[in-house]
Amino acid sequence: MADSDGRYWRLPDHAGVDYLDVLKYLHAGLQPRRYLEIGTLDGGTLALANCVSVAIDPKFGSLVSPAYDKPATLLFQMTSDDFFASYDPTILLNGPIDMAFLDGMHLYEFLLRDFINVERSCKPNSIILLHDCIPTDAHVARRRNEDAWLTAFSEHPGWWAGDVWKAALIIRRLRPDLKFFSFDAGPTGLVAITGLDPGSRVLSAAYFDIVAEYRATTLDQAGAEAFLAAMNCIPFSSAVHDLASMFWL
Repeated sequence: MADSDGRYWRLPDHAGVDYLDVLKYLHAGLQPRRYLEIGTLDGGTLALANCVSVAIDPKFGSLVSPAYDKPATLLFQMTSDDFFASYDPTILLNGPIDMAFLDGMHLYEFLLRDFINVERSCKPNSIILLHDCIPTDAHVARRRNEDAWLTAFSEHPGWWAGDVWKAALIIRRLRPDLKFFSFDAGPTGLVAITGLDPGSRVLSAAYFDIVAEYRATTLDQAGAEAFLAAMNCIPFSSAVHDLASMFWL
């Protein structure tokens, strides 16, 4: 909720299933054969996949075991832009991506590019997961990590989701052909998108115009409550028994 001048809005904390548990459940239930993730860090999310995997991160943390229980793990220590400029995931994985988890740079233009590039290597029933797109307050949703002016008004002064929520909003509005699910997964939401179209150029053709249009958009302007309504965020616990009607691989 926002205060009287609209600046210090807060949404209810996401008290649902932690996003790592949601990812674990999706891997176990859907059994993807080819997995890609952007933003691996120490490998906590990578460890959840049991299939051949591609992991992209400009600086990997202390990976306990890159292979884990997978038949193969390919690590690319570079930006996602550099990766897609040099490699074709369908060749590396010997087929289209089944599931992708995007948790790279927390700025909307980066996540939008990642979504565009990943969708091209998917099939219609693949699943693309976007992290951190349902922030809890204005401080968590700030664009610059070093911006501290709203820290005192946040219950989570150490959190930073960035403005990737804009990318989710853009995809939701400009790609009504997609099947879009938003889960109340702690701490900052998880968006799942399927019904993909690898041949779509809706977002890529207008990329620079889209980025310019949304550059000045903030959640107090768009309306935090309206944003949450547009996301149609649901508790994963209430959707878990309906996953077969949402996704199939």
